[in-house]
Amino acid sequence: MKASRTQICIYMNENITDHVDPLTGEVNNTSLAEDACTHFNAFINEDDIPNIYFDLAFRIADQYEIKTGVKTVNYSRLSGLINSQPPDRL
Repeated sequence: MKASRTQICIYMNENITDHVDPLTGEVNNTSLAEDACTHFNAFINEDDIPNIYFDLAFRIADQYEIKTGVKTVNYSRLSGLINSQPPDRL
């Protein structure tokens, strides 16, 4: 049985938190696509994931990050903040 776009989206929405990086809060789109493809057994030639899974994972992840307020991390600012902190004194 081939999964519909709706079924794939529902599955991704229900399981998206399993694919969120705890450090950045960003969704790993590839991991989400692979998980859904595995769930629906939709691989092409045993290990190729159909593009529709990647497209839907990107859209679902984008919406999830907007809802949760996750923004792209500016690592240079974070690095500057960390490097500007005084060392702990013993």
